[in-house]
Amino acid sequence: MASDFEDRYIPDVVPETDLEYFAKGNHGTRIGWGTNPAVLVVDITEEFVTDDYAAGRSDTGMRAVDATAEIIDAARANGHPIYYTTPSTSLPVGYQGTTKRTVTEASRRERERGNVIHESIEPASADYVMEKPRASAFFDTHLANMFHHDGIDTLVVTGLTTSGCVRASVVDAHSSNFRTIVPAEGVADRSTISHEISLFDMDMKYADVTDTESVVEELRALE
Repeated sequence: MASDFEDRYIPDVVPETDLEYFAKGNHGTRIGWGTNPAVLVVDITEEFVTDDYAAGRSDTGMRAVDATAEIIDAARANGHPIYYTTPSTSLPVGYQGTTKRTVTEASRRERERGNVIHESIEPASADYVMEKPRASAFFDTHLANMFHHDGIDTLVVTGLTTSGCVRASVVDAHSSNFRTIVPAEGVADRSTISHEISLFDMDMKYADVTDTESVVEELRALE
């Protein structure tokens, strides 16, 4: 393994030759934290977390729920704001939703039934909750403006799925000039390989992927 990446998130499937090219381009450098963080919880709903739904996978989803609960507790303890997103339930039949799949009557009913934030991380009255029409939490919402207005400079992004809505939100967070932190245990995917490669890709180009314990410590230290 390239020495430059010894402390980074490197799945076993990434070839040494790929790492050499990333090192050559000076990818994978740390962004670090600013002074005013917020937590962005992307689509941790029953639909994606539990096996009761077609899109859900509980063995990976519940790990992300547990890690996110720790992060939320640490953020609330120091007064850092929490923002939640859920997929839109108002897209018309025949439209594409958060992915290229077309909305049907059956899929819309399933989403309406499962579009509930998991009870372990239930929003508090001071938290922000909004629906989003596409994969990114920033697309056609006012999130970036809200963060900039409140002086937020760092986003801790958790949620589902790593390769879908989380990655899209992380790319847009970077594009909006926020320092972006992804706790590896706080995100999950229905596909293990997609999860691993998406974390690696985000860590190389758009965010700092780190462990949940370090994120919790940082949130507790920042006041």
